Amino acid sequence: MRNTVDSSKKLAPLLRQAFRQGIEAASRGEDRNPYTPNSHLYHAWMAGWASLARAWNNNDDLRWA
Repeated sequence: MRNTVDSSKKLAPLLRQAFRQGIEAASRGEDRNPYTPNSHLYHAWMAGWASLARAWNNNDDLRWA
């Protein structure tokens, strides 16, 4: 049986909040922030999103409870 819960509706507010917090930290010039280009977390952050995007688009890899 497929899960009928739309997780995007639950994640959207959290992603907006994380994005806003990241933009605020980037505007302060924090170097330990994934939203600040060339910070030490930036490349790991981008790799994580790329991995998520690949898994999201590849329905064969997703497992539904």
